[in-house]
Amino acid sequence: MFGTKKWRLYYPELKLILESIESGKLKWPLPPVNTTSAYYSHLVVNKKQNYVVGDKLVMTIIAKDGNGKRKTHGGDYFFARLIHAESRNKPYQDGIACDIEDHGDGTYSVSAPLLIPGTSSLFIDLVHPSEAVVALVLEASGTSGSGIYFVATYPSSEEVVCNVSLSQSSPIKVCNFSQPTKGFSWFCDYPKKSSHCPKVLNYTKVSYKESDVFLLGKQSYFKQNSNWKIPIQGSGFSVDVLDSSFMIDYVKSLPECSVPVGMSQLAYDRNLGRHSGLYLNDKWQSLQCNNKITMYKQWTCLRNKALYLIGDSTMRQWYEQFETILNLNTSTKLLDHPEIWQKSRNGTNAEHNITVYYRSHGLPLHNPGPAESHPFIVDTLNNIPATSEPSTIIVINFALHFCLIDPKFYLYRVQAVKRSVISLMERSPGVKVFIRGCIRHRNTRKVVPTEWYSFRLCKILRAEFAEVPGVGFIDTWQMTTVRTNHINIHPDVEIVADQINLFLSYVC
Repeated sequence: MFGTKKWRLYYPELKLILESIESGKLKWPLPPVNTTSAYYSHLVVNKKQNYVVGDKLVMTIIAKDGNGKRKTHGGDYFFARLIHAESRNKPYQDGIACDIEDHGDGTYSVSAPLLIPGTSSLFIDLVHPSEAVVALVLEASGTSGSGIYFVATYPSSEEVVCNVSLSQSSPIKVCNFSQPTKGFSWFCDYPKKSSHCPKVLNYTKVSYKESDVFLLGKQSYFKQNSNWKIPIQGSGFSVDVLDSSFMIDYVKSLPECSVPVGMSQLAYDRNLGRHSGLYLNDKWQSLQCNNKITMYKQWTCLRNKALYLIGDSTMRQWYEQFETILNLNTSTKLLDHPEIWQKSRNGTNAEHNITVYYRSHGLPLHNPGPAESHPFIVDTLNNIPATSEPSTIIVINFALHFCLIDPKFYLYRVQAVKRSVISLMERSPGVKVFIRGCIRHRNTRKVVPTEWYSFRLCKILRAEFAEVPGVGFIDTWQMTTVRTNHINIHPDVEIVADQINLFLSYVC
């Protein structure tokens, strides 16, 4: 019913509710009035009389349905952040993301370290009730996203429908273009004008059927101003914090940024919880290491280096910032075309012997182009020359374009990339590899109807690379929790700069 079960290992709190539905213990679907309600759910704050910087704010969410009845299972998806009052009216705010722990019984622990003196306000939204999350799982449990399909052109000029699988809706005979070693599953309709499948696809484009995208206002669990991103009772309350020397002393005690403190599973601190950092005085302050590097002043540490930026358009944004700051002379391997934004780019700064590469990832990338415009991450990594010198740096990100299909296809790709990363590090001991995490984003009906899909994939990405020695992790989820995007999926340029500055702290 809900597709593959493999991904549930990475999301145990949701695993319980799905198993309850499958076993018949929990009825689903429920009428909207019986789903978790932001208006009846409320926040209980374990508030002290006086707080100082270094203390911890601890709260509990009590989830209730539209009848005011206490919920007895978890799975609700909340958004929580603590924002400094003096920055409330600014485009870019200071603050910290909150830890949220799902206890599986309708209660959730919410906590945040108090690290900014003055007044801060807590904001907690019910993004999706658990029942809506279950609907999201069901919607993306198949082989193609709602309203999204791919059309490929064979060398014969015949156009055919393709996707990660066509088993449910295609003729008996299909053409299999899958490449398991690259984590790539891809099938196309059998040609009508030929007796055999071609060896290559000339061009692939993506099309959208807006009428098939059920979410926004078309399904009872997804109505704005009703049960989608609604503040719960108690959200918005303020806490006053007295200053102390805690942050000054803590920052002084932080180690230099290096791969061991950049691993994907954040170390747990008794006072700070699992936080990668916060925005303080308009800058991102890591709580894992002492990040003092700024791209505009200290990029020269990239001299005599090759930097590979691999991923979707949010990684292409990194290339564009480096292109400006490093004054790169860019060339592309494809003719310029406004739709083929993912075309490969090579940029050089001859004076400082810096080369920056941008490579996208393979299908199901939602952008048109010939096969060479959809290179696989595995191929890009395998083509990097072996070296024992510390002259190659790699940053990898991919998730957004996998959101609307069964997560098993994403897991296959992640595991293939992980194998290639390990192989590269074995043949090139000096290489530095980083995984850039996912971003919290606004919704787009075509590509990512809700951030929950990205949240699910980010759990998989972090867990899969957590135990790979020597791989660093750039946590951008908490960054974009505090400073949310203003332009749909793509972070503002200021937020991209914060991401790059954190990355450079690990390599400079």
